[in-house]
Amino acid sequence: MRSLAQNLPDHTLIVGGGAVGLACAWALVRAGAQVSLVDAQRVGQGAVWASGGMLAAGFEACFELEPEHPLAEPYAAFLRSSQRLWRDWAPEVQALSRQSLGYEQQGSLTPAFQASDRARLDQGEALAKRFGVLTERVDARTLAQIEPSLARGHGALVFPQDGQIDNRAMGGVFADAIKAKGGELIEQARVKTLLRQAGRVCGVILEDGRELQADCVVLATGAERFADLPDFARMTPVKGQMIRFERARHAAPKRVVRALSIYLAAKSGDRLIAGASSEAGLSSLDTDEETVLRLARAAQAALPGLEGASVVEQWAGLRPQSHDAMPIVGALEPGLQLALGAYRNGVLAAPAMAVMLLEALGATSRTAATDYFSPERLALRC
Repeated sequence: MRSLAQNLPDHTLIVGGGAVGLACAWALVRAGAQVSLVDAQRVGQGAVWASGGMLAAGFEACFELEPEHPLAEPYAAFLRSSQRLWRDWAPEVQALSRQSLGYEQQGSLTPAFQASDRARLDQGEALAKRFGVLTERVDARTLAQIEPSLARGHGALVFPQDGQIDNRAMGGVFADAIKAKGGELIEQARVKTLLRQAGRVCGVILEDGRELQADCVVLATGAERFADLPDFARMTPVKGQMIRFERARHAAPKRVVRALSIYLAAKSGDRLIAGASSEAGLSSLDTDEETVLRLARAAQAALPGLEGASVVEQWAGLRPQSHDAMPIVGALEPGLQLALGAYRNGVLAAPAMAVMLLEALGATSRTAATDYFSPERLALRC
């Protein structure tokens, strides 16, 4: 690891303590680098806390990725690589924290609750073959056997390599691991602007007037519209509302359910979450009763055991969407690196974005993925 660190900046400052910022900090301290991470609140309390914690590279490639997008193949491969990285990272960070990350790889499934949904499963299965995603198509009888808590369906597409973490534990677990490796966390400190000297970024200025100097600054600020960024690198917030039901262990599915209109996931503490809406351009974190009711009805239709169960928590988060809905990782100007645009896959994509950052910094061999998702790609400026 010492030779790897020799190719890294002496001191890197990461702005943003969400999934991507935490992953970047972990990748750097893991490589032996000196790292400080600064966040306006406590790390892990923003979009990652509000998310579903899904590690669903299979589902995302087959049902959420626009197949005609020019970066469809690279992005599907990028998500699969990040899912594999989680298998290595999860036990490493877990070993350095007393908190439970809740990592599991039980798989996910997409059921067809209506006969008309089978055509969508056919399309998903075809895309799985195109993108190299491991899947299994099961019939109605098998679906009832493997997930008896679900409503009767017409079969499902199973993604055995998908999984999840407890997203609300990610901040604490990664903070423990980063500090155990010598990293520094600076919380409750909002960055006002970048600090420049002699034509390069050399740190940040906090709202309280303090200056934090560094050899390299990494912006992992999620959906926050950071004033110092050019228009092509600014994120569009996409609001997502979610709900949690009262203790419902008897109704919880064994694996993550990624239905075509709702997703369901059992978390620690007998939490059962359901989501999520998608509201582009909205930055309010308020929830509304109409959306909450729609989510609750969809969840109860998919999981009959929830009938009569109360929604005990409702919240919203903001997904950071770039101009072409793809990640942006790499140098924007001397001394400044970006790690932005994870959109709906912040938790899943975080390790692969962190690895791309190491490549962009010259610490490891540069792969094609780093060029595909570079800030220099033309699609961002169109």
